[in-house]
Amino acid sequence: MASILESLTEQLTITEYGDWLVFVERLDQAVRSGCVRKVPVIKQVWARDEEWFLDPATAEIYVYAPPNPPSLPIWERVDVLRRDGMPDAPPLSIFKTGPITVMMAHVMKLRLEALVSRGLAEELPAPVAVRQSKDRTEKWYKDMVSNVVYRLSEYYSLHDADDLRWEVVPQALLNAKIQ
Repeated sequence: MASILESLTEQLTITEYGDWLVFVERLDQAVRSGCVRKVPVIKQVWARDEEWFLDPATAEIYVYAPPNPPSLPIWERVDVLRRDGMPDAPPLSIFKTGPITVMMAHVMKLRLEALVSRGLAEELPAPVAVRQSKDRTEKWYKDMVSNVVYRLSEYYSLHDADDLRWEVVPQALLNAKIQ
C-alpha cells in the first residue's frame, strides 16, 4: 500500500500540465485535511523554492519543487536520515541505467541541462564513430563529481522497436576516444 505522499501522484505524470494541476490540488487538500504537514527545508535538494512535506503516519518526507521553465516539477522522497558529512551521490548516478521510456528521456534531458548549467556535469562530444545519424543520436555526459562518463543513446527505428538507454560508457570506448 502506497503512503499518502506517494499516492498523490498515482495515475499522474506531473510533468504534464493537466496532471500537475491535479497533483497540486491533491497536495493542497492533503495539507488542509491534516493528513500531510509542510515542514521546514533542512537541506535544499533541487531548487531554492522547494517545499518539504511530512506524512506523520509514516514519517516520510517528500520534496516538491514547482515547475520553473525549463525545469519540470519535482516530487520525490527525501532521505533525512542521511548523516551530515556523508558525500552526496554523484549527480549523474541519480538516473537508473538501462532502457528508458521516451518520457523519461525527455525529463532526463531537462535535468541534464540543469546539472550542466550548475557545473555538476559536462556534456562531451560523442566520438566520430558514433556521430548522429537520421535514426540514432548519442549524447555523452561526464559526472564532475565521480568523473564517470555516461551516454544517452536514442534509436528510433522505422522497422524495429525504439531503443532508448542511459548507460555508463565502457572504458574501451573511452580509451578509443582518447587515441
